[in-house]
Amino acid sequence: MPERVGFIGLGDIGLPMAKRVITHGYEVTVCPHRRREPVEEMKKLGAREVPTAAAAAQASDIIITMLRDDADTGEMILGEGRLLESARAGSVLIMMSTLSPAFCRRVAEAAESRGIGVLDAPVTGTRLRATTGELGIMVGGDWQLLERCRPILETMGKITYCGELGMGQVVKLVNNIALMINLQGAYEAISWGMMNGADEKLLVELMKTGTANSWVLQNWEFVKSMNVDPPPVTFYLGAKDLDYALEIARGLGQPCPLAELCKERFLAGVMQLPQVPQRGGSGDLPQRNSRKAGRGRS
Repeated sequence: MPERVGFIGLGDIGLPMAKRVITHGYEVTVCPHRRREPVEEMKKLGAREVPTAAAAAQASDIIITMLRDDADTGEMILGEGRLLESARAGSVLIMMSTLSPAFCRRVAEAAESRGIGVLDAPVTGTRLRATTGELGIMVGGDWQLLERCRPILETMGKITYCGELGMGQVVKLVNNIALMINLQGAYEAISWGMMNGADEKLLVELMKTGTANSWVLQNWEFVKSMNVDPPPVTFYLGAKDLDYALEIARGLGQPCPLAELCKERFLAGVMQLPQVPQRGGSGDLPQRNSRKAGRGRS
């Protein structure tokens, strides 16, 4: 008999993840969190609604959370009448949002005394990849627990086992540090080019084929869609992830000056390309024969 799944956190990425699980034949229980609309979408697919996360945990063998941050997740999981207190011994909690490793370990310690297993399994990828089941899933925790949960996780994406509990978050934060630095660098470089008369599309297409290529450039239009004023809620998750990474860095005594600068830039607001008249473009490039003609006149 398939494991029964409780899914808590039906946001921009969580909802398509939950849809992947239920459309692969799993019995899914959901509860309201911030908005009713995603709950109604899940009910149309056959999900069962209960009033609280604690009730969802009681009805489930595997409980998945996809909530915003440590505070939001802790409010659902920890404390009297919360998820951990209601979950049954032998069930497994999988935390799939980006959280601090220390928080994940604290949850695991509280769960152990109740006979509840815990995995941290943050994801990387866009809403589109969540919809198609192509997320990257970085898992930390007991290998046997992962094997038990593998069929469910594989409905949502490709698993990379990262080691002990909390290591999924460490690997995800490495990815996000590099992403945020690259994002700032791409905006700065393209803005510099545009201020010097180069065409934005020309720059992006050239960089995609050169040594500056990156996920940011390959998904440039999506990246720009996240940098609008006012920005979507997910924009600020980047600053949250950098906070977690920098707190760990300070504890280790490791300098992270680029990550520090990126955090400051995120807090300053969205990144915008300059509004300048475009003088460049492939049609304006000099031809080889015109260079020869130029030499003859000099």
